[in-house]
Amino acid sequence: YAVDSTERSVIGRWKLTAALDFAEIASLDEREAKQLIGNTLTISRKQLKLGKEVCPSPDFESERVEPTLYLSKHYRASASQLGLPNPVTIVHLNCTAAFIKNRDRLVIFWDGWFFEAVRIRE
Repeated sequence: YAVDSTERSVIGRWKLTAALDFAEIASLDEREAKQLIGNTLTISRKQLKLGKEVCPSPDFESERVEPTLYLSKHYRASASQLGLPNPVTIVHLNCTAAFIKNRDRLVIFWDGWFFEAVRIRE
């Protein structure tokens, strides 16, 4: 059941609303990151889609972590700009990861940047 509730908490359509911070190694520059703001990220059981980029078969494996330590170790990034709860649930989605802030907000890691994402209510 745990997987289902985690899956449900990230499945849906999300609007990227802000580029919060970037990791030590990022493949986008700031201008490119800002161009993604306003785009819709769609997460389904089959795939994750942002613009033309598609990431097949997300695994939805999740873990609860201490954000400062986790981000420092895995991303060489600081948690200070991300406004994450402690502990935070991170959901691994194959090509990326989603940090759950609450029911309607995620922090999405994409191409080296951390984006604020807000759930789009249908």
